[in-house]
Amino acid sequence: MKLRLLLLLLLAVISGCVDEVQLPARSVASRLVVEGLVTNEKPPYTVKLTFTGQYNSLIYGQNEIPVTGATVSITEIGGRTVTLSQDALTPAYYWMYDSTFVGQSGKSYQLKIILPGGETYISEPELLNPVSEIDRIYAEYRPRADAEVYTPDHYQILLDTKDPASAGNYYRWSGYGYVPRLSTGEPIGFGFCCKWCWVPVYGSRSEVLSDVLVNGNNISRRPIMLSPVYYVGRHYIEVRQYSLTKSAYQFWVKFEEQRKRTGSLFDPLPASIEGNVHREDDANVLALGYFGSSGVSTRRLTIPGDTLNAARIEIKYGDVFVEDGNCQLIYNQGQLNPPANW
Repeated sequence: MKLRLLLLLLLAVISGCVDEVQLPARSVASRLVVEGLVTNEKPPYTVKLTFTGQYNSLIYGQNEIPVTGATVSITEIGGRTVTLSQDALTPAYYWMYDSTFVGQSGKSYQLKIILPGGETYISEPELLNPVSEIDRIYAEYRPRADAEVYTPDHYQILLDTKDPASAGNYYRWSGYGYVPRLSTGEPIGFGFCCKWCWVPVYGSRSEVLSDVLVNGNNISRRPIMLSPVYYVGRHYIEVRQYSLTKSAYQFWVKFEEQRKRTGSLFDPLPASIEGNVHREDDANVLALGYFGSSGVSTRRLTIPGDTLNAARIEIKYGDVFVEDGNCQLIYNQGQLNPPANW
C-alpha cells in the first residue's frame, strides 16, 4: 500500500514539472509569385501571377490569390515587345497569342509586370538555348510489391537523348499522359453507362540534369514519370525536354529539394524559393517563382493495352481502384474518349 502511494506521489510531482510551451505564430507578408516560359514553339505562352496568402505557421497553409488588372509584357531583347491578356475565367493567367512572336535560340527574353498599384517588376533577361532532340521514349512494366495493396502497378517511362559536345548544357523534363480507369457507372434505363474513361496523369515538372558528368555522351534510360495501371487499355504519354540556363537549373534544383523536404515546425517556411524576377526600382525585392525561356523537344508514346488481361487485373486489384459513380465525374478531369490526334 505504501509503495502504491509513493508511486502516485512521484507521478504527481513529475507531471507538475511539465510546462506547456506556447509556440509563437510565424507569419509572412504576401508576396508576388511568377510562373512563365517562352519557348521555340508557337504561342500561346502563359504567365501565371499570384500573391501568396497570409502564411501562418499554426494554420500551416498558403493560398494563391490571383493578380488581377496587371499590365504584363514580354520583350525580346533588341526586338519586339508584346502585351499579354488576362484570362477572364482564370484571372491568375495572362496569355500571349501573337503567332508572329516565337522564341528563337540565341535570343534573350524579359518579362515586365506593372501591378495595379503601379509597382513594377522585371525579370533578368533569359537566354533561350537550343536543346537536343529526344531520341526515343519507351515504357517498362513494373508490378507493385505484394504489400502495396493501395498502389497500382505502373509503367516506368524512360528517355534516351544525346548531350552535345559543348559543356554547360542543362535539362529539364516533364511528362503527362492519359490512362484508362473503371468505375461502377450510373444507372441508365435497365443498364449502366459511363463506367470507363481516361484520366490525366502527370510527372514532376522539376526533373533536371546538368551535363557536368555526361558532357558529350548519351543520356540513356533517364526516368521521367510513372504511368499508373488502374485498368486495361492504352496509355497515351507525352514527354517534353527543355533547355535551361544555369540560373534556371539552380532554381529547379531548389524547387525539387523543397518539394521532397519533409521537415518540422521549426524548419524554414515553405514556398520561399526566389527566382529571377525583382522590383524594377529595387533589385533586392524579389518575387517568388521564375520566368524562363527554353528550347523544347517533344515525343509521344502510345503503350498498347493488350499486354494486360482484364480478368487477371480485376482479380489482383479487386475493387480497390474502382469508385462509385460516373467515371467522368468522380475522377479528376475524366473524359469519355482517349485524347484525339495522338
